[in-house]
Amino acid sequence: MEYQLSRDELTKLEQLAPEQRYEYFVHAVADLDTIWILVDDEGFVLVSAEDERCIPVWPHAELAESWIDGEWSECQAQSIPVATWLEKWTSGLQGDELAIAVFPDAEGPGVVVTPSELEEALQAELSD
Repeated sequence: MEYQLSRDELTKLEQLAPEQRYEYFVHAVADLDTIWILVDDEGFVLVSAEDERCIPVWPHAELAESWIDGEWSECQAQSIPVATWLEKWTSGLQGDELAIAVFPDAEGPGVVVTPSELEEALQAELSD
């Protein structure tokens, strides 16, 4: 069963600094075994950040869904199991030369990392 955030939890998470959101993301994803992305009819959504093409990722469906508006109004939040992310997405994103915008908010892209940097952080958290 998917973990549901309360309104208070959402508000608190949205107020965290990018580095704090990144740390929260790594812990939450390791605990909940899921990464959330946005997809549309053409595939997963990309954003530009720090001169990089990035896939934005979130630790909870509600956070990803809060981005479904305007140009992304046709999108849906999609979950990816962590094992699948580590087995397929890391190498696929590296091959496509894409970065990852971890837990972006209205102020910016969050922390931007390479697929291998995120994999290292997740592997370290999963082994604890």
